[in-house]
Amino acid sequence: MGRRPRFWFPLALLGFAQIGLAAAQLLSRRSRGQAESANLLLRPVPPTGPTYSRLQWLSQDDFSATGRGLPTGPAWLVALDVVLAGTAVWYAVAVRPVRTGRFVLGTIAALLAVPLLDLVGSWQFRLGDGLRGPLLATLGLLLLAAYERSRFVLLTAAAFAVITVVLSADMVGMLVSAAVLLAAAFTALLRRNPPAEPIP
Repeated sequence: MGRRPRFWFPLALLGFAQIGLAAAQLLSRRSRGQAESANLLLRPVPPTGPTYSRLQWLSQDDFSATGRGLPTGPAWLVALDVVLAGTAVWYAVAVRPVRTGRFVLGTIAALLAVPLLDLVGSWQFRLGDGLRGPLLATLGLLLLAAYERSRFVLLTAAAFAVITVVLSADMVGMLVSAAVLLAAAFTALLRRNPPAEPIP
């Protein structure tokens, strides 16, 4: 009998994290829309005249419309750090590394690398908030595929990148890619690795 692949957990965790991001964005948009509706009823009439310009009179409704919703970049960073920490705990229990100190230091370095790579993508490559998160997630999936030496995870990472980055870098892409990750995790649970051959 073989054993189930370990990589199903990170795939499922990232998929659920994306669903959580989508739910948070939807709730943020709904609360912002309710606030804008209330402001339309309570907003005073702006003063008119030559001394008042559009720049001098900025209503609360205008402030909401300029992007006071959930910031995509920080939300992705939090989600990726949670997924990374959960994956580290999962592999620590599943693999039981002999050198615990190095494993902990490597996990801390990876957690610190996420915001640093996000800054590099923002300042150096001028990538948008909605693009940096999926690219970092794709990089994590590629590292997972290399660690597990799994073509299945590599194909999953490619499908994830195509959906979230190339085709639809928005809410629809986030939900479809989450469904792909969860389907891949479920498929990995149904599969079993061949048993290891005994050492002569």
